[in-house]
Amino acid sequence: MFGRRSPKPRPDDAHGLGIGALVQVIDSAQGGERWADEPIGVIVAPGGNQIVGYPGVGEPLSWTVAFEEPVYTKDGRGPFERATVLSRQLVPITTGSGE
Repeated sequence: MFGRRSPKPRPDDAHGLGIGALVQVIDSAQGGERWADEPIGVIVAPGGNQIVGYPGVGEPLSWTVAFEEPVYTKDGRGPFERATVLSRQLVPITTGSGE
């Protein structure tokens, strides 16, 4: 009745999201900021979960991304060197070994 559940893989682990991950920001039909040209950046910290969820509960719902070059939103705001981005808008970029 009150047995332990088997551990499920965390969504951020399965998708390769975490501090140090190279990511591309894409548009999402489920909300979030609209970024021009789908910028590339590196995750540098968890995002502001207190804004989009309960702090410390579950996986991060957003991440702080530092961009490789200053970026703008589609409505012309910016430039931004960093931004808090929803997890659903981040796609990990894998680099080939080139060997």
